[in-house]
Amino acid sequence: MSSSDRSSPLPSSSSRLAVAGSARGPSRPGEGATLSGRTLVRVICTAGSGALEYTHAFVTAYTADHLRGAVAQRLSVGAYELLSNALNFGSVSSDIVIELIESDNMVGVRVANDAIAARVAMLTEHLVKLKTNAEQTFLEELRRSVTGGIPRPMLGLARVAHEAALTLDLQVQERRISVTAQCRR
Repeated sequence: MSSSDRSSPLPSSSSRLAVAGSARGPSRPGEGATLSGRTLVRVICTAGSGALEYTHAFVTAYTADHLRGAVAQRLSVGAYELLSNALNFGSVSSDIVIELIESDNMVGVRVANDAIAARVAMLTEHLVKLKTNAEQTFLEELRRSVTGGIPRPMLGLARVAHEAALTLDLQVQERRISVTAQCRR
């Protein structure tokens, strides 16, 4: 990302940012690419609803039954954090969609929702920090969550990138954002 890009964190009407998880080292070929493949599960819910716990329980059970244990656990963390963000910060005027997607060698969870421009800018800036240093960003957010720092801690995506070592991909089209957390099968 060039220095001129950093001065304006608000993405254009159609943009993309990929962040590789840090726990496994450098990203592997194809891990930063947008995951496309077969949709295994698709759940639609609304912002502000109580869908987090029961949807997460379903996704966790489904992945445990269909994927290797370590991969299922990583996707469970990704699903919880991505859906929690969408439910808490998404627009109440549009649906939130969570999907489990698989390709031949990759699997992931994708959550899409509408958001206001300021939230999209905050998310984009946070993902740039995670891409630069996921471990450091995780530790900073963890400290802020313990001390009650301002602005509000953004620990969820840091957990996904650092703890679960999932590659994060952000796509933005107008107000619709789509965040994918993915890994090799």
